[in-house]
Amino acid sequence: MNTVNKTALANLRLNKGRNILAGCAVGLTTLLVFLILTIGYGLVRLQTETVNLYYPTYHAMYRPLDEETVKKLEAYQGFETHGLRLDLGQVMWEDGLIVMSALDQGAIRLNKLELTRGEFPKEENQVVVSPDMLQELGIQGDIGDEITLEYQPYEAQGLGYAREDSFVISGFFEASEENREAGAYSVLTSMEYARNQIPLKDREYYVLVRLAGAEHMYTDQIEAMILQIAQGFGLTEDNVVENTDYLSANYVDPALTQGMIMVVLVVVLAGILTIYSIYYVSMIPKVQEYGKLKALGASRRQIRQMVFREGLLVTGMSLPLGLLISSFLAPWISRTMFSYGRIGEAANLIRLGLELLESGRVTVLNGWIYLITIAVVLATVFLSLLRPMKIAAKISPIEAMGYQGEVTGRMKQRKGYESLSLIRLTKANLSRNRKRTIITICTLSATGVLFMTVATLLSCANPREIAKQEIESDYSISVESWSGDKMHPDRDWDMLQQNNPLNREFLEQIRSIQGVKELKVKTFLEVDMPDFSDGDQAWNAGITGLDASYAQMLESMEYQGHVTYEELLQGDKIVMGDIMLHWLPDLKVGDTLRMECHVGQERVMKEFEIAAIVQYYSGFSENGFLLPQHVVEEINPNNLNSQVEITLEKEKNAKACQELEALTETSEYLESHSFEKTLEMWEGTMELLSLGCYVFLFILGGVGMMNLVNTMLNSIYTRKRELGMIQAIGMSEVQLVRMLQAEGLFYTLGTLLLSIGLGSLAGYGVFLNAKADRMFNITQYHYPLIPALVLAAVVAVVQLLLTYGVSANFRKLSLIDRIRYSE
Repeated sequence: MNTVNKTALANLRLNKGRNILAGCAVGLTTLLVFLILTIGYGLVRLQTETVNLYYPTYHAMYRPLDEETVKKLEAYQGFETHGLRLDLGQVMWEDGLIVMSALDQGAIRLNKLELTRGEFPKEENQVVVSPDMLQELGIQGDIGDEITLEYQPYEAQGLGYAREDSFVISGFFEASEENREAGAYSVLTSMEYARNQIPLKDREYYVLVRLAGAEHMYTDQIEAMILQIAQGFGLTEDNVVENTDYLSANYVDPALTQGMIMVVLVVVLAGILTIYSIYYVSMIPKVQEYGKLKALGASRRQIRQMVFREGLLVTGMSLPLGLLISSFLAPWISRTMFSYGRIGEAANLIRLGLELLESGRVTVLNGWIYLITIAVVLATVFLSLLRPMKIAAKISPIEAMGYQGEVTGRMKQRKGYESLSLIRLTKANLSRNRKRTIITICTLSATGVLFMTVATLLSCANPREIAKQEIESDYSISVESWSGDKMHPDRDWDMLQQNNPLNREFLEQIRSIQGVKELKVKTFLEVDMPDFSDGDQAWNAGITGLDASYAQMLESMEYQGHVTYEELLQGDKIVMGDIMLHWLPDLKVGDTLRMECHVGQERVMKEFEIAAIVQYYSGFSENGFLLPQHVVEEINPNNLNSQVEITLEKEKNAKACQELEALTETSEYLESHSFEKTLEMWEGTMELLSLGCYVFLFILGGVGMMNLVNTMLNSIYTRKRELGMIQAIGMSEVQLVRMLQAEGLFYTLGTLLLSIGLGSLAGYGVFLNAKADRMFNITQYHYPLIPALVLAAVVAVVQLLLTYGVSANFRKLSLIDRIRYSE
């Protein structure tokens, strides 16, 4: 072992306190970098394997297409493979949905359809079904048996009149647990049968395509190419359905990669600042040591190597420990996050993913991540030590011999006082090395600013407010309607408004339930906009009718223009939701709209001036336009009640919800939603997100806290002689502790001022951006008061404990030992 290595090893043993702190910073940096890469990549890989087992493998689906367009697409050379799907109709079943479809061999492969028994249809009258579906329909049959199915064919205007036909079972496939619970099944017929039943002009094909050469593309590149191909064949964006789950799982998303890199860079930057500050502050009392080494013949390179190798020795002990702890944490965190993640909404996907983890088919820990983590941490330590190495190498023997704790440089005059006080002593120490003081405060504040920014976003994403965006009241009952179903014309709103289940008698039944505090009824008027077309049809839209109790709320939601509820009562003005600007961006306040209002089976033409454009959430209205209820009723005298918003008494909420749910089930035309269930769902989502964010910030804050500990320790030990002499002339132990508390208070106030001040400004900026993008349905700013108080309390308590710890350790030295320090 050469002299440089021996000296570095000796320094490692001598500077235990500093190296323990530096080791903690290195270990925490290792922990964060490894967890970010492992969890990020591991979840993506787990999602990929799970999705590939479950989802179809096509990139996109073009729909609905006529026979001529299909032939053109089939001739396109840019597809690796493609398949056709032709939907025939729906089997008659009141308790769920059974779709009859025909798929060619390409579509069967892309949809990854597998049979439990039998074969796919070859003859015209053959079908593949699931045993569960037959059981639901009360039909018994096996392969080769003939069954009779009654179905409604799809037509241009919706579902046609029922037909009945006989089929021979050629095979069985298994319905997923999710589909069984939802009551959703399918019947696979032959393509020949579907074409014979549907006239050529009425056929609407679904073309499933997989692009050639997509293996080396990003997700957004594939999506752009899919849309470009569609436009080349005269199709619009509405004709394209991307297989989002498969694309996001199998192809690199640059946003995900960039996000992971940005988070790692934040961690690395925090690590560099902390480790650099620890070594920089510790360099001050070692000036004489390096000067003596220079006098003994050590070169600048050797001095640099001593500092560097000492840092490497610390890293060599801390980095493996960080990797070891990370290796135990990463699988557990990944398993937990996968269970609550986006694709975890389907129970079967969770089950498949967890089975892949347990069986070892997907491993969260990867060797290349270990190598990248080691490289990143070593680079972090190297960058952190560059400046301390340079400082140590520049120290000359003459400067070192005369060094008494002040920073070397040009001579400065130090202001003195005829009398000393604790405040003056504190001020003198803090100002003697301004750079050290500034670095310490900035390092700590960087984590605080990030903490406040994230806390602001989480505070604004309040689960209760998000739930309130989706459901306005405690309980909501609405009419469930759809159009274009010839077998169920009663489901059409034109028919329902003449026999509306939300009638006066039903509303009285709601009022009679104990716990019901208030009812608000919203009406719905269906309209066509002949000046705007969707293909050959006029644009269909809806108007929500509001009673006078919504007047103040309506005016508070204004985005462009201004109108009062009383002005709207005149009947010639209308309020438009800003969501309509997505489809009709050229509309503005003052424009006149022509609308054909549906009055039963009749149509009444009306003209409205757009008086204001407002922003409102889906729970308030899912329609694009708003009018007073009185105006809607004048246009259409039928019962247009579409939704009832019910406010409940808190103490009777649970029982009232049960009774309201039972009342809703008395009519097949009604559906209901509970605020509590919606809130429960969002609370679970935000709790997981908050936990992940705060754990990350806690570890990152720990990295920065190491710097504060080191600064306080070196602030005391650098001034042992000075403090010893001051105590020799009368300074008491109590005064010493108070002086240290004052210094700690300065660091605390400086850190909190920057953290909370800059963090609040940064957080408000993030809120404005989130509101504009409608992230988490954020609409209101909430200052994170509790997180700010927690941050202040943690910094203050840590500083207080640190002050007492340092002063207690310092008092162990005798007064003579303090005065003789550095001799």
